[in-house]
Amino acid sequence: MKALGPRQGRTPVVVAGAVVTLAITLGFLLMFWNRFLGLRSGDGAFSAAILFLDGAVPYRDFYNPGPPLFLLRCAALLAAFGKTMMVLRVAAIVERLLLAGLLYAWLVRFFKAGDAALAAMVTMVVSTLDISDPLSSYNHFSMLMGVAAGYASSFALDEKRSQRGLLLSGAVAGGLAFLSMACKQTIGLAVTVALPVIVGLCLIRLEGVRRFAAYLAGYIGAWCATLAVLLSWFVHMGLLRSFLRMIFVTGPAAKSTHPIDFWIRTLFVMRHMQWEAWLGLIGCLICWRMVDRSGRREQREPDTSFASWLQIAGVLLLGVGAIALSYRVPHYLLDDYVDSSIFGPIVTSFQIVRSLIYVVLFGTAVVGLFYFGLYLVRGLSRRQSQFLLFTAVSFCCAFMLSLSYPAFEAMTVPGLALLLAALLDEAKGWRRWPLYLICLAVMIFDIQVKMETPFAFAGWPEPPVAMANQRSTLPELRGMLLPRSTVDFVDTTVHIIQQNSAPGDTIFVYPEFAFLYGASHRMPATFAISHNIDVVPDSMAREEAARLLLHPPAVLIYGWESDGFLIGQERLWRNSQPSGQRELIAAVKTLAAQYHLAARFAPYARAGFLSVYVRPDRWRGADGGAQKAD
Repeated sequence: MKALGPRQGRTPVVVAGAVVTLAITLGFLLMFWNRFLGLRSGDGAFSAAILFLDGAVPYRDFYNPGPPLFLLRCAALLAAFGKTMMVLRVAAIVERLLLAGLLYAWLVRFFKAGDAALAAMVTMVVSTLDISDPLSSYNHFSMLMGVAAGYASSFALDEKRSQRGLLLSGAVAGGLAFLSMACKQTIGLAVTVALPVIVGLCLIRLEGVRRFAAYLAGYIGAWCATLAVLLSWFVHMGLLRSFLRMIFVTGPAAKSTHPIDFWIRTLFVMRHMQWEAWLGLIGCLICWRMVDRSGRREQREPDTSFASWLQIAGVLLLGVGAIALSYRVPHYLLDDYVDSSIFGPIVTSFQIVRSLIYVVLFGTAVVGLFYFGLYLVRGLSRRQSQFLLFTAVSFCCAFMLSLSYPAFEAMTVPGLALLLAALLDEAKGWRRWPLYLICLAVMIFDIQVKMETPFAFAGWPEPPVAMANQRSTLPELRGMLLPRSTVDFVDTTVHIIQQNSAPGDTIFVYPEFAFLYGASHRMPATFAISHNIDVVPDSMAREEAARLLLHPPAVLIYGWESDGFLIGQERLWRNSQPSGQRELIAAVKTLAAQYHLAARFAPYARAGFLSVYVRPDRWRGADGGAQKAD
């Protein structure tokens, strides 16, 4: 029997598995994709792209703490297909499907089609459990590029790959790795370094230095060529210095003033998620053992048998069943999720599912270290080399995302897919059924969460999908179905802004409800669009407070948040030290006391109220359908 790296001779089964993976992922996403707005910090770069299309330039006219690719991608889509939120949501659906397809395509080279399909499908659902996921997400877009780069690199580790094939593999991987970095510098930088290192170590031992040189030449050439294109744009626009300062100085300062702050924050969150961390550690040890066993087995029979088709059919039924049953299973579990915090002392279903974050973070670290030790002792087979490459990309994504926040579900991409596929690969006979049931239960729970809370951020949860049945009059929201409370707020507020300000006037929204900038086509009175505590450092927040008082906006929208919430944010992000947010809030309150109160809203249960103020010299009333809401 032929020793296989990638599995061969399975085209019909592979195609069927791909169809199932994409169909279930699409069915899941379509359940909620246009049923929430993402009002609180979830517009998916819509407003930044609108301001860019209106003539404002990032890094010069407004603060942008990350690389520009995602913003430019959003602007290009809106310019080509219309300035509506739906355009970005459709693009996000396509990108999630591409990510699901890449996960499946990478896994199916080494696992049975049914196992690869189920692993990819579950990973995509779990990664979306994060209720702060706006779908149009630079995190997922960066991971898409990073996973694609890893997938392209995996072909370099195939047996008897030609020099031309190695060069092509390196070139594709290098270009994609840079695109990942041009979207999110942390993920992209880690992937950029990890790919040539891992491929180099494995390829040199398997086939020699000359073979790796071909891959490396293609990788460096494509990476540098892509960098040159972006640098030329920065130089042409005169943005290079401000760009470098924002992403390497100002932006990181908002999350920490010293590298140790990241570890303090990680331990702080882990201490309050101790059940999830312990479950994650136990799960990662089980997965490590399964990955090790699966990696040792080099011989595989082609899965073209009737049993393989039955397995694909079973995965399809499991996915369809999860979607169907999510409407039928009682939602009592969600009370723990929605009404309690992650700091609860008891193990709930939510905590069990969230432990998968730590399964991936710990598991990819353990597997990677194990394979590296094995490499030093006796070297790795081709299959083990492929697993090491997949693990390295997974750890890069999980760890670098944890620098943004220590634990959230996007960190499960792509590592959960490999760990689950290895578990399924080693489970035989009756042992597969408990895994199937666990996958079914996890998917049902995740779908219920998204249906009950399609989006929430910082204590502002949007209503359930079932309540999203109203259409906005705003052209930017064409095609969206939203809760009545959301529609009332955004329609009335945008109307007030447009009635009481000119296109050249500024407005200000605090905390971040950035959609209002894009929907009203008004620039912020400050340099930053978002003033979240982990986005702007304290020094900048104080500068913004002074700027706000010096140049009062025509319209001010203020969302009240409790003092306890601010204290909690300062404990998490500032080691309990007072933040510059306090001065910014004081400036907002000072202006609000001088402004005319045009309307007040309470759009979301368990959240604060939103007040719309107009500068007295700009007040023209709120006729034409705008009403005061108490």
